[in-house]
Amino acid sequence: MVDTVESLAARLRKLEDINAIQELKNRYWRACDRKQPDVVRDCFRPDATIDAAFLGVHEGRDSFVGLFEMVGCRDSIIDMHHGQNPSIVLDENDPDKAHGTWDLFFYQINLDNRSASQAAGYYEDDYVRIDGRWWIQTSVFRVTSTQMTEVTEQDSFKVTMFGR
Repeated sequence: MVDTVESLAARLRKLEDINAIQELKNRYWRACDRKQPDVVRDCFRPDATIDAAFLGVHEGRDSFVGLFEMVGCRDSIIDMHHGQNPSIVLDENDPDKAHGTWDLFFYQINLDNRSASQAAGYYEDDYVRIDGRWWIQTSVFRVTSTQMTEVTEQDSFKVTMFGR
């Protein structure tokens, strides 16, 4: 089969869309780790639905960002989001919609209570392109494993919880 200009343009557009979506999700994680609530807000549609597992379901990005500002935007909280294994599928019937699945390893150090926690899981996200720009419309995070520890007075780790 010989590629046509149209088929090459379509393939290039698909690659560009997938790359833009991956950059969007990476921008979100960087903003979380750098405590940039305005950047986090700008990754989601205003009417986005965000299911943050044990942090609740949020209807609208402002609800989620408000929680993020309250629990994550403190100097004593050090967050590390390690996203990986993206699988982005563009909607065959609508070029302005896509679905993505991502794995996440999350690690947090809390200097206030001398604890550390880690969680692993996966995201199921729906994306929408409006006026040429991709946004997160729906994001669901499912935890697959968790471990919480505290640092004792002797500076050793004590596991306080582990499991799903």
